[in-house]
Amino acid sequence: MNSPVVVGAAGLGPGRRRWWVFGAGLALALAVALALGFHLARDRPSSPVASGERLTIAVPAAPHAALLHVAAAKRYFADEGLEVVTVSASHGRVALDLLAEGKVDLAAAAELPFVVKVMNGQPLAIVASVASATSEMAVVARRDRGIRRPADLVGKRVGVTRGTSGEYYLWAFLIRHKLGPDAVTLVDVAPGELDKQLAAGALDAIAAWQPTRFRAEAALGEGGITLIEPNAYTATYVVAGHGAYLRQHPQAMQKLMRALLKAEAFLQAEPQQAQQLVADRLGVPAASLQPSWRDQEFRVDLLQPQMITLEDEARWAVARGHAPKGAVPNFLPHLYLDALLAVQPTRITVVH
Repeated sequence: MNSPVVVGAAGLGPGRRRWWVFGAGLALALAVALALGFHLARDRPSSPVASGERLTIAVPAAPHAALLHVAAAKRYFADEGLEVVTVSASHGRVALDLLAEGKVDLAAAAELPFVVKVMNGQPLAIVASVASATSEMAVVARRDRGIRRPADLVGKRVGVTRGTSGEYYLWAFLIRHKLGPDAVTLVDVAPGELDKQLAAGALDAIAAWQPTRFRAEAALGEGGITLIEPNAYTATYVVAGHGAYLRQHPQAMQKLMRALLKAEAFLQAEPQQAQQLVADRLGVPAASLQPSWRDQEFRVDLLQPQMITLEDEARWAVARGHAPKGAVPNFLPHLYLDALLAVQPTRITVVH
């Protein structure tokens, strides 16, 4: 039987031996390098998104931010190549405070606190509207304080969160019922405390959005009454950022729009699943979202009528002392249209 042929350095001449040793050493070094590289690559955390495609967004713990919550839960941001970190905020004004302080890249909020920020010199711009509601907000009052109709609010202590859409709604509600803005005593209360102070009797009524309104109604039960005025105010909720930042990150903003449009499509196709996803992220029962879900339209757009509302809110902000006196600004420069124009231009009706 033939013995196996063994080839080694000993069977070679001096010149070939040197080349054999050099080649063997090179192969060994290459093998070590490859092994080390594999080890490092295996232990290094992988990043599915390109450098510079990371966004930090302040998101209110409220159902009007549903598209952002759904996009995060369904990983639509990651699918578009965005690494999105959401920072929870009690309400939109706080989210915008975080934005103004440079702690986040974007913030979701009602347009009213956005207007107040712009009127006070913040160079912010709206990327897109993500929801609107005409019947979500209401005045919830205690029956034991003799409140049965809007006129009964005169002289009562009404809790609001100053500088928010809740305060604007109360103002519009009173005007609608031919009551002066000073007909009630406003008490500035954080959203998370409104229902508690109403239930404790420290307030006669509150003006609130969901889910605070739901909690207040549940706490009072038969002892409470809800006063609604659907035609008083249509609140629009937006995603905003510093104008310069938005212009410097056009690709990221386009990816953001695509992710939100996916979330909108999912919400329309599977409303119950979407509602449960939002409830899970907010840590509340899905039942608490049902009233507001019916009252809201979740849609990504930028519409011309919104420009009129922004101007009306600017005048209100000055009149109520939330902004310095002066001319109402042109809000067109405070809209970042490029992202939606690139992704789905039919969603924009703003004259530009």
